[in-house]
Amino acid sequence: MVRFMHGSWTYGQHPDVVVVGSGIIGAACAEALTRRGVRVLVLDRGAVASATTASGEGNLLVSDKPPGPELDLALASLRRWPALLAELREELGPRRAACEYERKGGLVVAIGAAQSAALHAFAAAQRAVGVEAHALAPGEVAAYEPHLTPRATAVLHYPQDAQLQPVLAATALLAAVRARGGEVRGGVAALGVLRDRHDRVRAVRTAHRDVPCGAVVNACGPWAGSFADAAGAPLPVAPRRGLVLVTAPLPAGTVRHKVYAADYVGAVGAAEADLRVSTVVEATQAGTVLIGSSRQRVGFDPAIPVAVLRALARGATTLFPLLAAVPVLRAYGGFRPYTPDHLPVIGPDPRRAGLWHATGHEGAGIGLAAATGDLLAELLTGEPPHLDPAPFRVDRPGLRGAPEAAGGVPAGGVPAGAAAVAVRPGPGAAGAGVAAMPPEPEAAGAEGPVARVAAGGGGGVPLTVDGVARRARPGDTVATVLLATGRAAWRTTRGGDRPRGVFCGIGVCHDCLVVVNGLPDVRACLREVASGDVVETQRGAVLPGPATGASPGTDGVAGRASGGAADASGVAGSTRTAAVDGDGAHGDGGDRA
Repeated sequence: MVRFMHGSWTYGQHPDVVVVGSGIIGAACAEALTRRGVRVLVLDRGAVASATTASGEGNLLVSDKPPGPELDLALASLRRWPALLAELREELGPRRAACEYERKGGLVVAIGAAQSAALHAFAAAQRAVGVEAHALAPGEVAAYEPHLTPRATAVLHYPQDAQLQPVLAATALLAAVRARGGEVRGGVAALGVLRDRHDRVRAVRTAHRDVPCGAVVNACGPWAGSFADAAGAPLPVAPRRGLVLVTAPLPAGTVRHKVYAADYVGAVGAAEADLRVSTVVEATQAGTVLIGSSRQRVGFDPAIPVAVLRALARGATTLFPLLAAVPVLRAYGGFRPYTPDHLPVIGPDPRRAGLWHATGHEGAGIGLAAATGDLLAELLTGEPPHLDPAPFRVDRPGLRGAPEAAGGVPAGGVPAGAAAVAVRPGPGAAGAGVAAMPPEPEAAGAEGPVARVAAGGGGGVPLTVDGVARRARPGDTVATVLLATGRAAWRTTRGGDRPRGVFCGIGVCHDCLVVVNGLPDVRACLREVASGDVVETQRGAVLPGPATGASPGTDGVAGRASGGAADASGVAGSTRTAAVDGDGAHGDGGDRA
């Protein structure tokens, strides 16, 4: 327990606690601490909630967790989230606390007798500890998901599963921190800690100045191992990369739940470094459909291998055949904080007094955040914890002597950028694995963009991309061709020469500009390919200005949406230019984290 000087404070006073990391876990810890009267400063080396949290899907799940400590934490968090959001609405007002929370429920789908038997056994173990899981009869499935594949041999409904928008949730939590007198600073990298003569943490080192404090919380997500090393207390947290495809908006009700293949549990619980892919499909409130998921330990390599995108697209059309004809807007990736025993690290570090950790949640951080914040705050202030903290302690057996170095890959792991997809069955964290879902045979004559990504492109329309001969199908956009050939970026920013690719997919953001037949500033997401097109990577851009709202090249396609239409939202042109072409833009730390 740490003694604190409670009460309001102003800039220049010392915080009781410095939370390093402004993602959903850091935000939840800071909110829980300030709710208890603790003075908190949140530091982040980048923009607020712009890394792992911004590249997540916003899942609050119990359906994917076997009985054990993580499921206990998930159930506690699932109970806490609605009450926490209600408290934030009361304190901040409904607009500032809005985060698209929806208890939509989840469906887990098995294909084949072996998968079905394993899924039913897994659900039975979950029910014994309080998870609601209902097997749907064949005649009931269409009422839940009318477009689900008829090949499903078992479908389980998990009504407790929910979803929210993770960046909105994190910013709402941080707004409450500010409202209570706390402070949140982006663009400040925490470099380590300073210790007093008793070897206790007394300050956080930054490039600007030292920040005296009574305690520091390491909520750095995939970078938590690096910060722990700098603090003199190594922690085996490593990044695990995941990729997601995003489709164009579909009519409401096309995909109604979070729907995933039964082998997802095995992919989450896998210990090996090489690639695991399992199908997850869900819609957002904006109508777009998110297609995941992949897991691979390749350090902080940001590559988006085309083989992974193809595997994601094939899996999506297995569960929902109609998705084969839906346009793909973009692909993005991010890093999840992985621990060898697949459990978060929450609590004090016995090796360094004053150092606390809240990390290692991997892909479940959004769902586990509410209970994690409360547990960390309870332990730090000396309150009785609402949950047994022992399974999450730093010195537990599952973390001792772990071979993974922070940010590294074990010997024999997959080389950076490897494209081979090795989808194998595997046991879950409690040995309750479900065999991998068999691939859907490719539909004869499938012409949709998702199907094209799945098939890897090809067709009868000749063109060249940066001097390499390619072929496309009639109706393909330049962006579809580039994605199908493994390209995630095809222009660079004016300042910093940073990579950009498809982001919004509707001609608004101008991230995907290319040179086509010598004409610059062509939006790849809108321009359909034509025979003989010469497509080239673009360096920099002439973006829409506040006066005209149009770039010189517009689209290179008559009748397409103009730059003026893109600025009809009322956003000032100068603001938009900064948003899409600055070094701190959303493509660096946001959706393509």
